[in-house]
Amino acid sequence: MNKLHLKLIAAITMVFDHAAIIFLLPDTNVYSIFRVIGRISFVLFAYMIAEGFHKTKNFKNYILRLGVLAIGIELFLIGYYLIFEINYILSFNIIWTLIFGLMSLFLFYHKNQYLKLLVIPLVFLSEYLGLSYGAYGVLMILFFGLYNNKFTNFLHLIFLNLLFIDQPLLSLTSFAEYAKFPAIQWFSMIAIIFIFFYNGHFGKYKLKWFFYVFYPGHLVVLYIINFFIQEVI
Repeated sequence: MNKLHLKLIAAITMVFDHAAIIFLLPDTNVYSIFRVIGRISFVLFAYMIAEGFHKTKNFKNYILRLGVLAIGIELFLIGYYLIFEINYILSFNIIWTLIFGLMSLFLFYHKNQYLKLLVIPLVFLSEYLGLSYGAYGVLMILFFGLYNNKFTNFLHLIFLNLLFIDQPLLSLTSFAEYAKFPAIQWFSMIAIIFIFFYNGHFGKYKLKWFFYVFYPGHLVVLYIINFFIQEVI
């Protein structure tokens, strides 16, 4: 399984997740199934952004592309909020989380020892701003970038889930009210299966620009469909 396969799986599972949020009622079985499928997506994106950090030939261009993409998506979400008064600003733009994770790796690997310390406030800032996945997401990217052993990645994901999911650890220690995610987030562990089969190769087709366009593109399509559905109703 190469990088293209991981990207396609991440993209497809992401569409399921976003479709559930935009179209479905939370108390339906279909909603739950779509959200379970969607738990796979971010783990794969986090893993690939960490891979990208180590393999990119130009870090500045890499993070600049992500920055332009994040701003473009944010402008769209602001427009959506002004029209429909539904606020997805920052919280529905996963690109910011990927950027924060990428910056945390950049700082951690920097020669200046003092800059390494900036990783800590960066993690807290991601949570304070309410970014998608917040500190959980940034730490996941950081761990993936620091350790390339897949079994270690598996253990780190378990560790993060124990810290941020309400069941079982936080409930047992009476800290469930501070949990970031419900138990459904444990289905994120499924992503590790795909990571274990990843061979480290790009694949025959890189399709780099396709995936840069796909993320904002699929959001636009889903929101347009939702707009017409609302008009009909």
